[in-house]
Amino acid sequence: MDHETAREALRQAVSKVLEEDTPPLEDGMNMFEDLRMDSTTMLETLMELEETLQFDVDPEELDIEDFLTVGAYVKFLVEVKQQQA
Repeated sequence: MDHETAREALRQAVSKVLEEDTPPLEDGMNMFEDLRMDSTTMLETLMELEETLQFDVDPEELDIEDFLTVGAYVKFLVEVKQQQA
């Protein structure tokens, strides 16, 4: 999975969870401040991505740093998909 595919999957998941259109995502966007996410919507987004992109993550291995910005989240998704390929 490339970064653009991961970014679009993230945008679609955020849109679905927040039930609103999400503008194009940029790497520097803060998931909490710019996209108005909270811990619940972040978890729902991750669950949506796990289902859509067909991967599983161990909650014990999650690091909040991977989810603070769009760029970090996209990198996380690309790495997870590469590890599980």
